[in-house]
Amino acid sequence: MQETNKPQNEGSGQQRSEQEMSAEIKGQEILIAKLRLAEERSAMLAAIVDSSDDAIISKDLNGFVTSWNAAAERIFGYSAAEMIGTSITKLIPTDRTEEESLILSKLRRGERVQYFHTKRLTKSGALIDVSLTISPVKDQKGSIIGVSKIARDITDLIEAEKQSAMLSAIVSYSDDAIISKDLNSIVTSWNNAAERIFGYTAAEMIGQSIVKLIPPDRLQEEPNIIARLKSGQRVDHFETKRLTKYGKLLDVSLTISPVMDLTGRIIGISKIARDITDKKQEEQRKNDFIAIVSHELKTPLTSMRSYIQLALSKAVKGSDNFTENLLKRAETQTGKMTTLIQDFLNLSRLEEGKMSLNLSAFYLAELMEEVLGDILTLTTSHQINYEPCAEVSITADREKIGQVLTNLLGNAIKYSPEGSAIIVRCMLNKESVQFSVIDQGYGIPVADQARLFERFYRVDTERQHHVSGFGIGLYLVSEIIKLHGGEIKVQSELGKGSAFSFVLPAGPE
Repeated sequence: MQETNKPQNEGSGQQRSEQEMSAEIKGQEILIAKLRLAEERSAMLAAIVDSSDDAIISKDLNGFVTSWNAAAERIFGYSAAEMIGTSITKLIPTDRTEEESLILSKLRRGERVQYFHTKRLTKSGALIDVSLTISPVKDQKGSIIGVSKIARDITDLIEAEKQSAMLSAIVSYSDDAIISKDLNSIVTSWNNAAERIFGYTAAEMIGQSIVKLIPPDRLQEEPNIIARLKSGQRVDHFETKRLTKYGKLLDVSLTISPVMDLTGRIIGISKIARDITDKKQEEQRKNDFIAIVSHELKTPLTSMRSYIQLALSKAVKGSDNFTENLLKRAETQTGKMTTLIQDFLNLSRLEEGKMSLNLSAFYLAELMEEVLGDILTLTTSHQINYEPCAEVSITADREKIGQVLTNLLGNAIKYSPEGSAIIVRCMLNKESVQFSVIDQGYGIPVADQARLFERFYRVDTERQHHVSGFGIGLYLVSEIIKLHGGEIKVQSELGKGSAFSFVLPAGPE
């Protein structure tokens, strides 16, 4: 019996040994799988830490750095070798050293510090704004063994917030209406000045169409402006009229710009509206005054000039050289006064939009001969060289082109030394004619050339203080040429003179 049982006992022992071995192998395989999974997770976490845009730092409970990722090096300037093993207080400004002890005391209690905004020092000594998220690191038993810190550089964000707050304050307290709208003309923002100027509250206008402010006879302005803005253009100082809540018409100056997103796509429109009603009324009163005064002065001056011419004729017949000389000077001065008064009348008509063109075909050479004849009777102090072009006809306002030529020649004489030459040149170019007046005068500084054709603008130099004028002649010249569809240009160099030129279309001979 014992012999028969012995093999059975030996067989079961061998069987248990194989089961144990199988279990051990299976246990090892599970352990290896767990190790591999842990390694993969560790590698993944390491990759996340290394590639993060935020500084990820670990330290012990004494504040000594134990890890330092690539973003920490980029943000703070220190390498891992420079920081690991050193105190984190190296990054803390002297006026914020108490923050570290307060944070550590919270972490020792197991608390987490999230989105803590503060400032930190870089290696170069620069102060940067950072947002910190700080958590305790625990072992398997739950004991706190260290600290993990995520630091995000929010310097640009803080600066953007400051700029946004400043812009918001500017918009809120601006004296001009600042309005934004979408590409369908629906109002999206409305500042305090817009409420004051137009009478509508923000609640009444936001979500409403901006056409509520546009008079019926100007409704086409909005689609025209939208079309220009969609092409990326800006509309500067566009003067028009707008309606208030109470039906009052206001004169406004608009500056309108496209609003673009980060990709450059136009997503809306910003508009600055300035109430210029008082300015327009003041200009109208001034223009009315100029027109009345100029008209009242013109009548007696015409009579005075006639009397002088009669007296001059008598003095010439009587061979009274002294009286003749005085009367010629008086006639010259009355001619200058007549020109000034005419300029003021033209200015008044232009400002009121009442200056129109009386177009006709005429020969430029004939007009030029008349202008030169008048000029030469008033001055003998300059040599005028006329270079006429081929006999050419132009279609324009003969009287106003005559004023342009007279003004340009008069300026050339006024701003040139006595005895110097003035060239009057006419050139035919295919279907247009270019007219130029070239002097050898004082010249015009570059800074003044850009403003030379502005109303009432005069070049302020010592040499020109003795020259009389109101600064309206070139403004009128420029506007008359614009009415003809042209543009006047100037080329000038100090000490060498100036050249004024304009181009007009040529008609058939």
